Amino acid sequence: MWNETKQHQLNDLRAREAALTIDERRALERLLYELEEEEWQALNPSLGRLRGEQAELQHNVGETEMQTAALAVIALRQDDLLKRAEAQLTALRSEHEALRMERERVLNKSVA
Repeated sequence: MWNETKQHQLNDLRAREAALTIDERRALERLLYELEEEEWQALNPSLGRLRGEQAELQHNVGETEMQTAALAVIALRQDDLLKRAEAQLTALRSEHEALRMERERVLNKSVA
């Protein structure tokens, strides 16, 4: 377990790193390895949790993208429906106007 003694030893070795003996270099490497291992063990649970969160977020993004695509298709269909309804309404108005004019023509003929 990492403690103040090891931290002091590491700091001392790092301060004298340029002039270390082979044994001292090995001690420095061992301390650095031990520190990295402890840091890794301390971070590992958090990294696992973050990986889980990332997977969940990616799943949510996938679902959102699918919804967006489905809504885009629905919007296109609604736009097409509206255009067809407008065209049909225009045709019905034209037919209504033609019938009105025909009625007026017939009524005017019978009066004359």
